[in-house]
Amino acid sequence: MKRRDFLKCSSILGAATTVKANSFGWADLTNFDDRKTVLSSNRFGMFEAVIQSGEVIETKAFKGDYFPSPMIKSVADRLQNQTRVEYPMVRKSFLKAKGPSNNNLRGKEEFVRVSWDVALDLAAKHMRETFDKHGPESIYGECYWWGGSGRVSWGRTVSRRMMRILGGFVTESGDYSTGAGLVIMPHVLGGSSVYDTPTKWKSIIENAKNVVVWGCDPLITNQITWSTPLHRCFKDYEKLQAAVFSGKIKAFSVDPRKNDTQKFLDAEHIAVKPNTDVALMIGMAHYLYTKKLYDEKFIKKYTVGFNKFKKYLLGKEDGQAKDINWASEICGVDAKTIAKFAKTLAKERTVLLCGRALQRQDHGEQAHWMCTVLAAMLGHMGLPGGGIEFSLAYNSSGATDKLAPTITGISQSIPEKYNNKYPNAPWLKHHDVVIPSSRSIEAIQRPGENLDQNGKKIKLPHIRLMYNASGSPLTRHHDVNNMLEQWKKVDTVITAEPYWTSTAKMSDIVFPVATELERIDIDQTGGTKEYIIARKAHIKPAGESQSDFWICRELCKRWGYEEVFTEEKTELEWVKYIYEDAVQKAKAMNMKMPSFDKFWEKGYVRFQEDDESTQNYTRYTEFRDNPYKHRLGTPSGKIEIYSPVIAKFNYDDCKGHPTWMEPIEWLGDKKQTKKYPMHIISPHSKYRLHSQLNNTFIRGLYEISGREPVLINPKEAKKRGLKTGDIARVFNDRGEILAGVYVTDAVIDEVATLCEGAWYSPENLGDKTLCQHGNVNVLTIDKGTSKLAQSNIAHTALVEIEKYKGSLKPINAFTKPKILQNL
Repeated sequence: MKRRDFLKCSSILGAATTVKANSFGWADLTNFDDRKTVLSSNRFGMFEAVIQSGEVIETKAFKGDYFPSPMIKSVADRLQNQTRVEYPMVRKSFLKAKGPSNNNLRGKEEFVRVSWDVALDLAAKHMRETFDKHGPESIYGECYWWGGSGRVSWGRTVSRRMMRILGGFVTESGDYSTGAGLVIMPHVLGGSSVYDTPTKWKSIIENAKNVVVWGCDPLITNQITWSTPLHRCFKDYEKLQAAVFSGKIKAFSVDPRKNDTQKFLDAEHIAVKPNTDVALMIGMAHYLYTKKLYDEKFIKKYTVGFNKFKKYLLGKEDGQAKDINWASEICGVDAKTIAKFAKTLAKERTVLLCGRALQRQDHGEQAHWMCTVLAAMLGHMGLPGGGIEFSLAYNSSGATDKLAPTITGISQSIPEKYNNKYPNAPWLKHHDVVIPSSRSIEAIQRPGENLDQNGKKIKLPHIRLMYNASGSPLTRHHDVNNMLEQWKKVDTVITAEPYWTSTAKMSDIVFPVATELERIDIDQTGGTKEYIIARKAHIKPAGESQSDFWICRELCKRWGYEEVFTEEKTELEWVKYIYEDAVQKAKAMNMKMPSFDKFWEKGYVRFQEDDESTQNYTRYTEFRDNPYKHRLGTPSGKIEIYSPVIAKFNYDDCKGHPTWMEPIEWLGDKKQTKKYPMHIISPHSKYRLHSQLNNTFIRGLYEISGREPVLINPKEAKKRGLKTGDIARVFNDRGEILAGVYVTDAVIDEVATLCEGAWYSPENLGDKTLCQHGNVNVLTIDKGTSKLAQSNIAHTALVEIEKYKGSLKPINAFTKPKILQNL
């Protein structure tokens, strides 16, 4: 078009917006520009989405977010993404046979696009038949925490509700994040500790002199949360930084790498070898005891079992004193540094921030236990701003709470009112089968065998059908190649997913799921509860996508229990029910909330008044003030340095007191390191939530030649002839991956860092082949922490790294499988 013609056309269109457009014989052009801005939220924060012609074209930070995450910029790409599952799909052989067939072809053969009725009928039929024939132990339906969000149509909640209506399923106790901590801490401190309300940052900043960030990176992990983050805690981080820079507080970071929080605080780096933190802590404990720097009064008044632990500490059990020289040999930290570190922490008020990475290693229970013992010896527990924290680096926690009601959500349980109406219902005759977190593949591999856990024998179930929602096990779980072999033994795999993840591609039936902007829901900001947020279906779902609520309702409908699932409410009616429940709670607090209609129109309710009663909260204050009146939940009511209960289990890998035990793989094993001399750790990425967002444009900000980066230091890079930008092969006996090399002094010798969450991309899906994209779980070990918790050991793995000399194959992680329109 010539410029004068373009200008002429533009002037006509401009005029068309001010006169009756139908005078041109066209559709009404008064709304030619239909751009609008809407409010919504997800696990990265609240945001404003700009929508035009039914598509999100821009995402802006919500003005009330205290420190918006750049990850909200991914919203448009997540919605209009090349990896979206748009229609119900069934694997070709499964559809042809109308049931399990050619499981070894999963990931290799085509999918067939089918109607919702065909997909739902098939799924409902095989779920019903599998349950009726084999019971709850035959259906695995853990459905993980992080995919999707909301209080009505969160995939995990509604899927588990649906499977309980079916009659029950195999679920997991604990979770991948905190599995070992959740089992050990009730024995030590009488509660979970890892999810308890933590000490407030205000109290720490005003009272603590030493802040130790041990095995965690709060600046990264607090970007996201299991509801909607508001990031208010980042204001406290700025105050903490100011206190450190002014000399009021001394900050330390104990980690094999210099993480973002360490750099932000300019914290002193205690560079410990991976999986040796317990040895470091024990060496510090020995120094505190022998130098009479520990708080003897606190130990005598608030703990039990120190004398038994002391025998181990001094070497009276095994002839080896656990002094700083012994610890230094194991953990790689100089003995003088250990002594100085221990002395500094004992001298003035200290708080230990212990991360979840510490218990995601072989014998991971010992780290949280020993960290508690160290905190008890320092004697600052219960004093303002002092003590120990296991949850302060997560869920945007530590900021001052707001006076606000807590909203509920649709329950995973079945309402009792339907028990009488359906006296022969399957849920009345059966119950869930529970296994430890991350032991699902072991169950498939060894069905019927016994597993020790926490003093009990657990019979591993025979899993025949898997229902996956809210997550991708093939990215999350360890030793992927072994998992692929076990996966073939499962008769039916059903996945409800917005995206063609490797798990979806390895499924038999795939349901397309609507994301947050495509469905109705309600949520509340995590941490401080400052906002209740309305989530509206602002855009049309991709293809024929439906909400998880709708999918589970339809399955229950086919079993004759639709009303049991819905309680005769639509999704919007559930949202209103949850909101009205919050209104009643607010009334009990002498607070007034707007009507539901006003809330729904505005998009949120904000609670601005601070809860002054929690501003200076410090954990264990009441226990310290009166340990008899405010007993802990342990058998003794005190901190159990020695646990008679655990001792009676007589486990060889978890004694009655904290103990250093060599991991199955570690840098101290000279025989192992001859073959695999590098320890690989897999922290959270700052650019995504586990594997979420790896399929968006954001990966272009950090990937190297389309691969997940592996960080190694200059010394290790020189040994291998590597430089930044190279492609490296990272491998061990379990598998091999490709990664982009980044050389940095942020990582200590003999250690490599590669973030978890890269989408799995083998040359041939379903076979043990080289992962082109850098999924670290190809290399990790699928083993329980110990007989106590049986949780995962994601951070225990040795590898070798070499420059890759082969030809690079296309990365297929983000391509759709072959799809047929019909059989």
